[in-house]
Amino acid sequence: MKPWGVCGRYLRSVLYTNPVVRFKLLQCTVQNAMRALVTLEAQQDQAYDPEYHHKLRGAVWERLEDTNYGDMHGDPSEVPFVFSNPFPVKDMNVGDKMKILVSSLHDGLIETFTDQVDEGNEFNIGELHFNVNDVVSFAVDAGEPGTRGTLETSTGVYIPLHRENWDEYGIDVPYNADKIGWSNEHGFDVFLQRVAENVDWKQSQVYGDYLDSPSAYDLFDDFDYKKGYSVDSKVTSQDGGYTYTFIVSKWQFGYTVRNEDHRRWLNILLNSGIGWRNALGFGFVNKVMDNE
Repeated sequence: MKPWGVCGRYLRSVLYTNPVVRFKLLQCTVQNAMRALVTLEAQQDQAYDPEYHHKLRGAVWERLEDTNYGDMHGDPSEVPFVFSNPFPVKDMNVGDKMKILVSSLHDGLIETFTDQVDEGNEFNIGELHFNVNDVVSFAVDAGEPGTRGTLETSTGVYIPLHRENWDEYGIDVPYNADKIGWSNEHGFDVFLQRVAENVDWKQSQVYGDYLDSPSAYDLFDDFDYKKGYSVDSKVTSQDGGYTYTFIVSKWQFGYTVRNEDHRRWLNILLNSGIGWRNALGFGFVNKVMDNE
């Protein structure tokens, strides 16, 4: 049996022969994803590191390495987790508090992660030295049908556009490349199409391919493109690793939950991130709350 808990992919094999299991899995796709909030305390005066991505990814995987979730590391077919930037964004003095959020479609992964993050233990992000001050886990949900809300990206969204699709997208790149990152010069229709494709891929990988798929205009009532920028991040630690420049963007999305399918799609965004390279911390999404 796979280690993904009640909502695990091992249930696929009985979906079509056991309607009770099918119903419970449909409930899981809406309700059971989780996120963890870790509060850290700086152990020295230190400057904020904007190139935290691969270092924080390593810190999360370190806590999962010897667990049932360790073999998800490096497997491109998995959708393990997404994390926020360390916040608030500022240089630190000894004793200052810093927070991170880690979110996953696998409730058991978050439970395992929080079990491995003990109060008082070290939690270093590269050269930034912290001790764990507190850790809590909680569910986040786009809301029941009829709910109106807003999603906001707290880290940049990476949308790869592959060469074989450039003609479809009307893209003419004047240099040699296998793929490029989406920017606003490529049009918002392309962005929305790729986001919908990514949601569909994630739900197929985690829940099975029997669920309805979103189209480009199914997800949001409206969107507000905030800015585009580039981020340099190491993408692997093997053989010293290499650094890749990601073209990313920040957004705000308005929505009204139409039905349980729509609710599931929005919760996939909330709990696994928007776009690609989420396990590097790209595409982390928050639900905007009143007065927050």
